[in-house]
Amino acid sequence: MEVFSRCGMRCDLCLIYRPNVETNDRRAEICRVWTKIFPGFSQDPSTVICDGCQCDESNAVLFDRNCKARSCVISKNIPHCGQCDEYPCSLFPAEPTQEELHQKIDVEHQWTWDEEALMAAYRCKCHMDEYRKQNGL
Repeated sequence: MEVFSRCGMRCDLCLIYRPNVETNDRRAEICRVWTKIFPGFSQDPSTVICDGCQCDESNAVLFDRNCKARSCVISKNIPHCGQCDEYPCSLFPAEPTQEELHQKIDVEHQWTWDEEALMAAYRCKCHMDEYRKQNGL
């Protein structure tokens, strides 16, 4: 079952999503990739976990409590960006194009194809475009 974050990440594929961690803890793998993508990211993988930003519990652990896209979607009372009439907007998370990803793999050698596969969960625009297409939006 697909589980979307507010901005379109696929929580069901995310390696820090609590249900996935409880089933198969692969946080060290994704943290290694994130250190290549985000300069300065250095966090103990055993401390990185997320309940998903759709979680309404007051004690929910969120990867980014200050996410502007999340706040916007909540203020509009819609489940995620894919249902917004203004999609995509300036608050929507930027992500590299497929060409930029290939450059990081083929030219810059910043990560491998296996590491790129781990990033599938975080392709917000891809997921939201597909959602909108499937739902005639």
